[in-house]
Amino acid sequence: MASPIQIVLNPENFEEARESGGGGGRKDFYAKRDREFSAHKAALMGQIDTISGVLASQSQGPIGYVKVTLKKEAWAKSHRPVGALFRPDRVPVVGGGDLGVMIVEGSPSGLAQVKTEIAKAETQTRMRLDDKTGKEVPHPSVQKSETGAIERLDLYGASDKRRFSVEEAVAWLSKPLTGSAYEVELFNVLPPRSEWDRLDASHRRLVESFIQGFISLGYSMSVERLPSWQHRLPVLAVRLDQAGDGAVLRLTGPTTERRELAPFDSDIQRHTQLLEFLDNHPLVRRIELPGMVVRSEQLSASNRARPTHMDLPVRDTRRTHPRIGIIDGGISPALADWVIDRWDILADEDKDLSHGTFIGGLAVAGASLNGTETCPEPDGAELIDLAIFPNQQKATAFPSYYAGGLPQFFDELDASVADARARFGVRVFNMSLNIPQPTAPDRYSPHAIRLDRIAEENNAVVFVSAGNIQPQDMRPEWPADPSTALSNLAIARNDNLLLPAESARNVTVAALNPPGANGCLPFAPARYSRRGPGLRSGVKPDLAHVGGSGTPHSILGHGLFSVLPDGTIVDGCGTSYAAPLVAKTAAVLDHAIEGEVSRETLIGLLVHNAEIPQPLRPKPLLPVARHLVGFGMPPSAQQILETDDHSITLVFASRIQLGQQINFRFSWPASLVTPEGKCRGHAKLTLVSTPPLDARFGSEFVRVNVNATLQQEQEKGWKGRLDPLYLPSTRTSPAVESVLIEHDLKWSPVKVFEKTFARGVGPSSNWRLFVEYLTRAGEIMPEGGVPFTAILTISDPGGEGAVFNDMRQSLQAIGTQIADIRTAARITPRV
Repeated sequence: MASPIQIVLNPENFEEARESGGGGGRKDFYAKRDREFSAHKAALMGQIDTISGVLASQSQGPIGYVKVTLKKEAWAKSHRPVGALFRPDRVPVVGGGDLGVMIVEGSPSGLAQVKTEIAKAETQTRMRLDDKTGKEVPHPSVQKSETGAIERLDLYGASDKRRFSVEEAVAWLSKPLTGSAYEVELFNVLPPRSEWDRLDASHRRLVESFIQGFISLGYSMSVERLPSWQHRLPVLAVRLDQAGDGAVLRLTGPTTERRELAPFDSDIQRHTQLLEFLDNHPLVRRIELPGMVVRSEQLSASNRARPTHMDLPVRDTRRTHPRIGIIDGGISPALADWVIDRWDILADEDKDLSHGTFIGGLAVAGASLNGTETCPEPDGAELIDLAIFPNQQKATAFPSYYAGGLPQFFDELDASVADARARFGVRVFNMSLNIPQPTAPDRYSPHAIRLDRIAEENNAVVFVSAGNIQPQDMRPEWPADPSTALSNLAIARNDNLLLPAESARNVTVAALNPPGANGCLPFAPARYSRRGPGLRSGVKPDLAHVGGSGTPHSILGHGLFSVLPDGTIVDGCGTSYAAPLVAKTAAVLDHAIEGEVSRETLIGLLVHNAEIPQPLRPKPLLPVARHLVGFGMPPSAQQILETDDHSITLVFASRIQLGQQINFRFSWPASLVTPEGKCRGHAKLTLVSTPPLDARFGSEFVRVNVNATLQQEQEKGWKGRLDPLYLPSTRTSPAVESVLIEHDLKWSPVKVFEKTFARGVGPSSNWRLFVEYLTRAGEIMPEGGVPFTAILTISDPGGEGAVFNDMRQSLQAIGTQIADIRTAARITPRV
């Protein structure tokens, strides 16, 4: 008998005041190593003197930026040196880089105060008697603890800002598809001229010297602020022009105005002078070359037609269907019956309909063309054709629509998604397009920022392809032997995810091999599919699905079939074609649930039910599986929404507010409690949250960590019972911050935990789902709280216990209101 997913309708009943505590006391990082600490203390003070000397002699004024690199064991919030040393009123923290790297704004006077505090740090190890253990333990002063937490101090300089040569820049910017402008990220927003009187002398000198620097170069350029959608992270587009009367500066407010651009100036000497100015100005944080958009399908569909002709499904206009927005270059009339609207800005001669039509065909007729093992959802999906990507084979097409490059492309994307959302209620979008630049572990790119803001503002989810490896770098086909697979991965090159796959609000999809195609292992990672990680906090890609084989079969070709613009059925492969299969399942879920399901719940349902493909389940491969397939391959929407009587799935959709925590207590299903009182079974917990993000802080861009644990009551207190999905083979206890980030997914917006209790655990049948939060040092919880969805499944692996009925009855007995998630919108405002 089918047992539908249940949603908790009264989550507010389980909110309570947040428990204080945690973090621990001061740590002595040099306990009983007094001589080493004395040398470390002197070295830091010497580094401060060197940095202060440079800042004092700067022509741009005494303000500069300093990298504070922390020891790995000092990454935790409680160990950050911000209490006595880098206080906000002296040397404020303004950003971060890689994990454990703080960036502070310094001046000689502010750094002198830091040096004074470091000087106060005692060089002898202080001890005291611990009241709990009765043993002597280190008891450092705050100055010694914070000084010991620092590895070293460095002035943020030219080597931190740019990773390309002048020659590489000119060659890249000469391509019209790029928009030909450097992207220059600043540490601070430039205030309007009318507000300069509010700046102190040092900051005013910093701003004046930056603006004067452009003017002093003496040649034509345009400088304008881009709409980065992170108001505290200003990004400028700086473009050298062949004609004009000097610098045109529009720096204090983002603009989306489209204008005619003068011809690009490729003079090497001028670019050298411009980059030298930007490299040396303290206000500049990073200089990047612009990206350009490409389709994540570099392996062309072959001309091998399927032997039999098939009529495409006909849309039944008497009922509704799942809806998907296809962001691409257009969908051909072959699928016109299923295209209910078009956002079409492209002239016919600038369209390339093959890619978008293949994607649309998978959504409309994937099951009939490929079978339900590959395409598990029923045929049929209403398509919104967002034709905004011009033919990439036509060099003049993209710049004729988007002369300013990617920023203007994202403007069009923003408008088209908002229109489809407002007029047709579309929540699910497929974007099998990438920017051919690899993700960086310490940078949340402006492109991902923009895409995430679009998704958040429209309460939508964009399914993004992971990107394809270039043909010359493709890995060998995945072998059956795990050791060989690991060896192949070790020698693979240039296979990192492409931007904007590090997106934190959307879903990135990798590709798997199809079943039934000889020459490739079914459901193994496709040889062309790129791998993570993206940013260090989190799992990327998120999910995986069949994308076709990278080694064509003599009869079946790539083993994934769809249609060409003329309706011919052909095969193809690419992460482009894996993404729409996951998007289709999301659209079916959204269609099956009444009302508006939250982004967190929609993503959570996919992730919670995904499974690691069989070829990646051998124990040696689990550490790398997360980088290849994320949380796995999701099943059909029907399998997600309905379980059997031997399990129950509860959805808890709410917001966690400032000063609050969620404490949801329940009894373990009676049929899974042994005569000795132990609790057996299998439990899986998935948490998806939407925390505030701040790109200024690099790898630490997630500013609030929402965490959920499934705990069992003990004689004293509560004990967490689940393990992270990707638990390391060996585990130190207690886990330090770096391990919690890597394996427990601390700070990740998506977390998954599970465990099987084959013999039963614990002394009690009293359990709780506990949700809490932690903010970064100096971060404030958002006024509206952080939305989240927690999904908990408890099941009997033996398929015998009446888990659904046991749990439903016990929850109702304690006043918990639950209902079928598909109709819960009639009763609760948040699903």
